[in-house]
Amino acid sequence: METETMVEKGLVGLSRCFRSAIVKLNKSGSLLFVGTPYTCLPFAEFLTYSIRDMPIRTYFSPNGETEKIVELVDRKGLGYSPGECVVEKDFQIVVLLGGLAMPKSQINPSALKQKLSVVSTLDSVVGVCFQGVMDRPEWKETFKFKYFINADLSKVSLFELG
Repeated sequence: METETMVEKGLVGLSRCFRSAIVKLNKSGSLLFVGTPYTCLPFAEFLTYSIRDMPIRTYFSPNGETEKIVELVDRKGLGYSPGECVVEKDFQIVVLLGGLAMPKSQINPSALKQKLSVVSTLDSVVGVCFQGVMDRPEWKETFKFKYFINADLSKVSLFELG
C-alpha cells in the first residue's frame, strides 16, 4: 500500500522528508547510500547533514560496488565528504538514489540487489529520486522500499543579465 504522508517544497523539503523517513525507521548503526558516482554523491552528503544528530554513520557506494564503499566524514565547517574506502557490512539502512535508474547508468535492479545483499539484509530500504525516475515496477518490486521520496523540480531558469 502506498500512502503519501508528507509533502514539502525545494531542497529543504527534500531534507525534511528524508529525515522523517529515517526517524520513522527507528534504526541506529550504519546507513549506506547507493548511487552513481559524481551526481549522486553530493545528494548523499546533503542528506547526511539532515540526520547529523542521529546515532547513524553514513557511507556511500558508487553503483553498488561494495569494494568501493567510503564513509561520509564531517569536515567541520565545510560539510560532509568521502573518506577512505572501508570494509563495512551489516548496513541497517540502504538508501537508493535516483541516478541508478537513469538510462545511461545501465544498472539492473536485480543484479544490484544481489550485490547489496552481501552487505545488508535490505529490510529497510529507502528510495530517493527526482522526477519519478525510480518510480517504476522494476525498482519498487525488487527492493520493496519502506519509504520512497519523489522530488519534483518544476522549473529551472537561466537568465542572462547584461
